[in-house]
Amino acid sequence: MKKFLSLVLALVMTMSLVTVSAGAKDFSDSTKIQYKEAVDVMSAVNVISGYAEGDFRPTATLTRGAAAKIICNLILGPTTASALVADAAPYKDVPTNNTFAGYIAYCQKAGIISGYADGTFKPANSLTGYAFMKMLLGALGYDASREGYTGPNWSIAVGKRALNAGLADGLSGDFNGVKAVTREEACLYAFNTLKATMVEYDNRIVVGEGSSAVAISGVRKDLTWNKGTLNDGKIKKDGYVQFGEQYFEKLTRTDDTDDFGRPASKWTYDKKDIGTYVNYDLLVSEYTTKVKGGDVYSDIGSVAADYDLTYYVDGVKLEKDAVKTQSSYIAKKNDDKMGDSGNGVLTQIFVDNDDEALTIVEINTYLAKTDDYNEKKETLKFNEIYGYGDVKLTKKLVKAVEAVELDVIASIKDYKDGDMVLLTIANGEVKTITPAETVKGTEIDEFSKQDYVNAGQKYSYAATGKLDGSFGIDELNNYDNKNLDDKTFDLYLDPYGYVIGARQVDGDDNFIFVVGYDRSSTVLAKAVDKALAIFTDGTMKTIDVKSGDLKGGRLAESATTNTWFKYTVKDGVYN
Repeated sequence: MKKFLSLVLALVMTMSLVTVSAGAKDFSDSTKIQYKEAVDVMSAVNVISGYAEGDFRPTATLTRGAAAKIICNLILGPTTASALVADAAPYKDVPTNNTFAGYIAYCQKAGIISGYADGTFKPANSLTGYAFMKMLLGALGYDASREGYTGPNWSIAVGKRALNAGLADGLSGDFNGVKAVTREEACLYAFNTLKATMVEYDNRIVVGEGSSAVAISGVRKDLTWNKGTLNDGKIKKDGYVQFGEQYFEKLTRTDDTDDFGRPASKWTYDKKDIGTYVNYDLLVSEYTTKVKGGDVYSDIGSVAADYDLTYYVDGVKLEKDAVKTQSSYIAKKNDDKMGDSGNGVLTQIFVDNDDEALTIVEINTYLAKTDDYNEKKETLKFNEIYGYGDVKLTKKLVKAVEAVELDVIASIKDYKDGDMVLLTIANGEVKTITPAETVKGTEIDEFSKQDYVNAGQKYSYAATGKLDGSFGIDELNNYDNKNLDDKTFDLYLDPYGYVIGARQVDGDDNFIFVVGYDRSSTVLAKAVDKALAIFTDGTMKTIDVKSGDLKGGRLAESATTNTWFKYTVKDGVYN
């Protein structure tokens, strides 16, 4: 069971906390791609490519003709597939000169695709998830007639087998087989096909002995690895042949960690790095609030005592003593806090049962103020990074954050001096930069160490929250409506909706001209005087003034009349 306690989970998801090397193709619309690992790998092996304009168009629908091309590229490789031609029209609406004729003809002969009852294929039409999954299962070796992928209920059989084979793993939301497939969904399904185990059929298997023996033909089984003939371990070392091991010998997946220490898959093709991507299959739970040891125990159970624990904070691996301390917290109903978890700190728990490994990772978000982008050096520096350096679980010194280079994060060229941004930092290096969401000119009704309150809207502090000024954000609990006159702030929110920074707004001073006043007869501290005042817009009215608040107090009237004053108003009384 996964726990998603954050207010907004795009990341890191929203900020895509992945490490991608120069080997991955950089599409102009890459920020719109949801299944980045799949798109990067499939484009690196040239199974699917972008457009001449440099974009990928992830949400565009896949056509039936393009789907046939993907299947051929998967099985034959893009070079061989591109040479395919159709000797005769495979369908009456697919002439030999059709762009996809060769691909469609090959898939038809291989029994991977079928047309419509009227003899057409409709190559320009979109295709459903069921239809594309049927094609991918055919590429894996599944026989459509033997498996029941034909007839009135073919989609049910296809959907069940495809999901069991893991072809929809990583899909956002539930698989909808009747919906048209998008280009990035096609990449995801094809990418999962690379990792799926191939199958084959025995022509004849005898079950039983003697007179009770029964011969069964066409029994399916997983394709096993044969030393010297088939690859094993390029995708997964398990004694079986994954699709990628059969058809993409130069493609390799290895276990690794990303920059933040999370279990990850590193992909290379022809010895060139494609990228390193978090293995979310191992993610048990994640939080963006305080995490108690008992919470972790309820998520992972007794494996905490049996598995090796590794703990990272912002990419820094904790030392043995610190890890030992954190491990002791993982106990049933333990209220001790794990690490520096808190509001806005992304804490992720990964469990690898095969390697008996437990990994806990904390990723902080920091508020920073940018300097101007240096066009000559193609770098971006920061005037200040608020809260960075406060990591408490490691004895290692936090090294200075170096300037970010354009070829690492392309968006830096858009920033100018004084922009407020959100950073994630791994082992001293900036990994992501996004603009900070700003709530401008917020009149704060109430301060506390935990929250801002504005007209009933509560803004809770982020763990790394800081105030841009002479005192820290957590020191605002020393102030309230009585002793902090200017309560107008710009609030900066982290990706999860917490206040990560606040800047006090210098508002225009309000002035009134006091013509005269009537002093109260009482000497109580809360007494008020009446004053006749002229405002800067020319209006005149009698106002309540806190007794003794006017310059000169109860001295001569001449000291408090015909005089300009700056003022604020609270509960109808002018101060």
